Amino acid sequence: MKEFILFRKIAPGTQLVEKAIGKELKVSRTPIRNAMNRLENEGLVKIVSNRGAFVVQPTRDEIRQAFDMRRHLEKMTAELIHETISEDDLLQMSEWIEHEKKTYETKDILQYLEVNKQFHMSLALKTKNSFLIDFTERILDQINVYLMLYDVFFDENLDEKKRFKEHELILEAFRGKNLGRLLHLIDQHMEESLRYMSLEERDRFEYIDKKKSL
Repeated sequence: MKEFILFRKIAPGTQLVEKAIGKELKVSRTPIRNAMNRLENEGLVKIVSNRGAFVVQPTRDEIRQAFDMRRHLEKMTAELIHETISEDDLLQMSEWIEHEKKTYETKDILQYLEVNKQFHMSLALKTKNSFLIDFTERILDQINVYLMLYDVFFDENLDEKKRFKEHELILEAFRGKNLGRLLHLIDQHMEESLRYMSLEERDRFEYIDKKKSL
């Protein structure tokens, strides 16, 4: 079920019917329910009392609000660490960017998103602010769910280096301890990430009919 959702073979909003899934996979309802609970914990499924389980279907406003929260958290991170960031820290950032490039080539979206998350978490961790670190990880995990559902990065004929360039520019701004430049680049990075979500064209994906259930 998870692979079907992540690889967009099941549409957001689709109901996941235990009986039908059990028949298809030839398993009892107990492991299916356990799987549903795990998927809910991962943010991919929403279980509604007396109605059943549904693939999450975030609204445009929810997605934009999540990115807005991430924007504020990353700006706070930049403000806290830009003056004290070390050469070792910059080297670590550079290594994450190179890892990101290599992962992109494999077209493994799960691994790519994890590497991307670790790039941003490496910065949050340098603040040593436990609340900021926790909130950053939670919002990155939530946004990664949205990216898995709607991101068109692997579908569009885009310059493969574009996203990496954004991270490289952020790295150079940290190197120069240029806070104004950093804050501008974070704004730009969030806007580009939202653009890749293709919020105005989500229906272009070839999903199964949303009125059907699995």
